[in-house]
Amino acid sequence: MKNGFVKIWKEFDGWGFIEDEEGFDYFFHKNQIRKGQQIHEGDQVKFDVQEGQKGPEAKNVSKS
Repeated sequence: MKNGFVKIWKEFDGWGFIEDEEGFDYFFHKNQIRKGQQIHEGDQVKFDVQEGQKGPEAKNVSKS
């Protein structure tokens, strides 16, 4: 799992971006947040990476 923080979170639209420790950004959709978790901008998170339609995406996102 990677560590990072929620850089952008558009709760109304259900998507955002996570920046990892190396400075790379990963798109994520609300469906990729682990069940029972609440995510906000600035939160420290851990996540896995999967290949999406437009490049790497975060999945299994949860607070650290």
